[in-house]
Amino acid sequence: MSELISAEIQKKIADFKSIKNVTLSKEKAFSYILLEYVFGVELIDQNDLVTDGPNDGGIDFVYYEEEEAKVIICQAKYTNQLSFNEIIAELDKMYSTLQNFKNGNTGMYNDRLKKAFQNALDRLPEEGGDNVEFNLFTVAPFDVNDAIRKINNTQHGFPVDAVKIFIKDDIEKEIKNVLEALDFVEEEKIKLDKPKNFLAYESEKNTGIMCNVLSTSIVKLYNKYAGKGLFDLNIRKYIRNKLVDDGIKATLEKDRENFWFLNNGIIIACKEFEVDGDTVKLWDFSIVNGGQTTTLISTYRANDTKEFYVPCKIVSTKDTSPVMSFFTKIAEATNSQKPIYARDLKSNTPEMVRLARSLRNEKIYLEIKRGVKPDRKYKYSIKNDELAQIILSFAFQRPGTSRSGKKGIFESSDLYASLFKVNYFDEAGKKGFLLDIIDLYDRFKVVEKAFKSNGELSEVELDVLKNGRQVIFAVMGILYRLENGDVTENDLKNYSKTLKSDSFTYAKFISNYEKDDLETKLKRMIKDIITIVGETYQIAYDNKKTTSMSNYMKTDSKYYEDIVVPFGKNLQYAVGRDLKETMGIFKR
Repeated sequence: MSELISAEIQKKIADFKSIKNVTLSKEKAFSYILLEYVFGVELIDQNDLVTDGPNDGGIDFVYYEEEEAKVIICQAKYTNQLSFNEIIAELDKMYSTLQNFKNGNTGMYNDRLKKAFQNALDRLPEEGGDNVEFNLFTVAPFDVNDAIRKINNTQHGFPVDAVKIFIKDDIEKEIKNVLEALDFVEEEKIKLDKPKNFLAYESEKNTGIMCNVLSTSIVKLYNKYAGKGLFDLNIRKYIRNKLVDDGIKATLEKDRENFWFLNNGIIIACKEFEVDGDTVKLWDFSIVNGGQTTTLISTYRANDTKEFYVPCKIVSTKDTSPVMSFFTKIAEATNSQKPIYARDLKSNTPEMVRLARSLRNEKIYLEIKRGVKPDRKYKYSIKNDELAQIILSFAFQRPGTSRSGKKGIFESSDLYASLFKVNYFDEAGKKGFLLDIIDLYDRFKVVEKAFKSNGELSEVELDVLKNGRQVIFAVMGILYRLENGDVTENDLKNYSKTLKSDSFTYAKFISNYEKDDLETKLKRMIKDIITIVGETYQIAYDNKKTTSMSNYMKTDSKYYEDIVVPFGKNLQYAVGRDLKETMGIFKR
């Protein structure tokens, strides 16, 4: 059994006992460990995703991958022994559960699974709605590729290409990547194809070579240093991508002699290097580009073991000052692999760079490249996709598209242009709105975190908060319009489509508010919105108009029909009257 995993499990058990007075089994703690280190889910949100227990349908936890619009159902086997037949049985059980949920046969499952799995399935976009992946995690020792080959030759129901199996080494590396501090590899050697076969280049401050490195040298580096600094300067690290992964694997399996021609290779940044015949000695180094290539070459477990060569650039600085800034520049400048997500395609566009630069002048950090951290302390920090989502919800009244179609925001030229090809800093009103909506988002996250932990919300209200950030911002956008006379309560009650068709008026709003009760009123506003939406959801659910909170908030049409119209009617009742008393914070 892994000492590292075991230690993390013991810490998780102790945390639950001290914080929640709950005694976790080691098996269930394993699921929480995976959610934290493999999927990056914060502790406050983990409990909603763990379904392990009686009648769990073989699913220990559920995760929704937003960037790829994919549901990942997971089985966590904290055991030293796991037979091939048991692997098949667990995967078949998960697949059977998926089919039952698709057919509405869910009565036999526990409530935690029904809620978590249905919510995740309902988040899948209408098109491509079968994007479900089966993950099995175990500390039992076995050959994953051998297991996959056997699965291919066995009769079963689940699709093999949707299966991923993770063993002890995989899990340990994920944990180490999070726990270990930024580091370099101090010293190591790599092998070239021929003695002194390299192309050298030198400038006043920097020097480097281009060469061909033996594949077994890459594997050796990975095996010795994967969790000890080898990838710490690679700003993207290894992000799984089936299309790219499969291409590299296919080359490894069938076309190794052409790997050099078909792959961009790797880039190593180091403090110093020295060529000695067919060997290159490296000091204080890290792979700053090519983590995906390195990982797949090194973890390949199939028949073909023939050596081949990988294109490699080695760069060093002659500057005697600290080399971190040099390494960072190399990492940022050379991570130009094929973009993985839609937002990556827009990271270097003129309008995105201009917006990020303008916001920096306002002490706001806009993350336009994944993995690149702020270079100094900012008042606010926000990702470009988060900014798109809150503006699309608040100003454009499209929370369904914002929540379920985040990828489409960056793929649709019209939608992208309406959000980012806007000269926010050329007009005072637009600039004021942009700064205030970012301020509002930051304040909202503070309230959101408090509500998630203080026990003030009912179970349904908590579900609204966890699933309905975009809807809450859309409703706040309605209140903005009501406060400033852009729409009336009758517009909402009569569903006149005014919200869809109106031309949004950009202007400062919360920064105009001069009283000292802004935080109090905002919290009241959010609580009242959650209460109203929760009540309308419960009615819709009881009348079988929706299958889950996620489904209730999935599309723009559902928002208008099932949320806006009832919301307008609720404004006449006590909670609605209280809500209207808070709208003054949105006065233009």
